[in-house]
Amino acid sequence: DVKTFRFVAEPPILFSYKPGQFVTLDLEIDGKPVKRSYSISSSPSRPHTLEITVKRVPGPPDAPDLPAGLVSNWLHDNINVGSEVRLNGPMGKFTCADHRADKLLLISAGSGITPMMSMSKWLCDTGADVDVVFVHSARSSQDIIFHQKLQLMAALHPNFKLAITTTRPELDQAWSGYTGRLNQAMLEQMAPDFRDRIVYVCGPNPFMAGVKGMLAGLDFPMENYNEESFGGKKPSKKKATAATPEPVKGEDRPRLHLVESPSTSNEPTVVFAESAKEVSCDAEDVILDVAEQEGVPLPSGCRMGACGACKRKLLEGKVEYDEEPDALEDEERQQGMILTCVARPVGRVVVSA
Repeated sequence: DVKTFRFVAEPPILFSYKPGQFVTLDLEIDGKPVKRSYSISSSPSRPHTLEITVKRVPGPPDAPDLPAGLVSNWLHDNINVGSEVRLNGPMGKFTCADHRADKLLLISAGSGITPMMSMSKWLCDTGADVDVVFVHSARSSQDIIFHQKLQLMAALHPNFKLAITTTRPELDQAWSGYTGRLNQAMLEQMAPDFRDRIVYVCGPNPFMAGVKGMLAGLDFPMENYNEESFGGKKPSKKKATAATPEPVKGEDRPRLHLVESPSTSNEPTVVFAESAKEVSCDAEDVILDVAEQEGVPLPSGCRMGACGACKRKLLEGKVEYDEEPDALEDEERQQGMILTCVARPVGRVVVSA
């Protein structure tokens, strides 16, 4: 239920990206445009091809009426040798290339292994003088993505240590490694010096929250903690963030052609300035979703506030985030930039789009 898709460019080019980054696929499924982001699982040290690794997401077995993963199933069923796909990117700040360190601890679960694999390949390919401990959690040995490749890397590279735990040992009686969810005792066996390492974590949100809380409780220096989310929305905290759009003058000022009969100021409304559209929406709607529903073209990437691809300028009004996104610099916030994939309108807002 896992496939790796290897892409080459036409005409041929060398792909340039950092290990751990992701790309966004622009697809058309059932006549509708669909975008999905996937971590790159290949290494920039092998630049002639680019790979993504996708796990098929079935519908819940206890709820057959709920939909299966739209894009993952479409890719598995429709992409073959010779298929053409538009990729946007690379994007993302989840990379070890920008934070050189003598010791790394990579911790992943499920499909969160893909950016870790990219970083691991790159470190091994380049002969980096870095001590790496790779910790992965899977349901059973049959669910370990890249298992044989990881074992080979650990055998060939003395400074690359692999540790895997399975959370459903009853599914795999032959497994002789670690079992159970990652905990303090297990971590101290896998990486006794974990406090001295730069840590990268990727997996489902509950897994990452557990790892982050565990590390914080063990006096790990959290400034050395990095994470990338795979699957599910973060719990809402509903903090309103005041917009401080910078005044726009002269020729830089967008030409506003707003529709008549604007909604009341208290009703969530998004005005797309350049597109001359004003749209009422629900308080829970993010601006990117509103734009896509109305056919307003906006770039997007991760759709969780991590990459900055959806960055636009807020010309009027306020937006709120579930929590402050990482992909905005302080200077950009002061200039009124927002991330449309996670920003919700507070009353009436005007966006440069």
